[in-house]
Amino acid sequence: MTDAQEISVGEILASARKKKRLRYKKLSSELNIDAIYLIALEEGNFDFIPGGEAYVKGFLRSYAKKLDLNPDDVIDKYLNSREGSLSATKKLSPKDQINSNPKNLPNIGLIATFSVVFLLVLGIIFREYVNDNQEVTNISETAKTVTSNDSNETDYENNLLILKPNENQFTKSTSDLFTAIDNDIDSQANAFPSEGYPLNRIDIKVYGDCWLEVINEDKRIIYDLAKEGDEFVLNESKVKIIAGNFKNVEVLFNDKIVNLKDYANTKQVSCIVLPSGDCSDFKAADS
Repeated sequence: MTDAQEISVGEILASARKKKRLRYKKLSSELNIDAIYLIALEEGNFDFIPGGEAYVKGFLRSYAKKLDLNPDDVIDKYLNSREGSLSATKKLSPKDQINSNPKNLPNIGLIATFSVVFLLVLGIIFREYVNDNQEVTNISETAKTVTSNDSNETDYENNLLILKPNENQFTKSTSDLFTAIDNDIDSQANAFPSEGYPLNRIDIKVYGDCWLEVINEDKRIIYDLAKEGDEFVLNESKVKIIAGNFKNVEVLFNDKIVNLKDYANTKQVSCIVLPSGDCSDFKAADS
């Protein structure tokens, strides 16, 4: 095996970043990717990235371009490393691996201690990043209200539906979203015009840790690792909601529960456009 083959994807990214003397904070701001995920990419901790492999490849493509690396080479190396890891695991069953080498038995105490320290460090990094970039401007323990349209609310009761696939929706598979990200997450999509759409009330309640992203026609409203107890109240004409670990999230559209499961992929990521539209087509103007 050559030296080039032995170098991991993370080492390639870290080396390129250090040569350019770039800091995580600056890269995070320019790429619109949280610093904790850039660190995870460099450390090879790909399972930490929310949204599964499609998001990992999207982040790798953006990061590689920023560091003047060939994105296709970086992604190919990542896929080869994942395939190699899976092949090595399949050679021996878990029982045979332990029996063949008793040293493989985990030190539970050490693992638990390392996990706690690692989570604390990630928490500190994330807090500092949020404070520096002022991404969170108004936090309330009971609700977060975002209003981006000054027009008067109109009576929309007669048009209410409990949203399901193929009802008032031109719904595609959520895999379309990740295919678009894989091809090039920097690609631009047409925004939907807001004229003629009344304001709708969207209530989002979080019952456990999850990734949450909400976008309207103009901007990204929420881009956060949401925690248990968080609540968001939005008044928008049209939004796209992406929820990682969607089972920890409840969404109400004009007081009607939206079944996120019907819009989820196998990675537990649900994507929906309210009141209607396709996730793969909907993108904020500033994203």
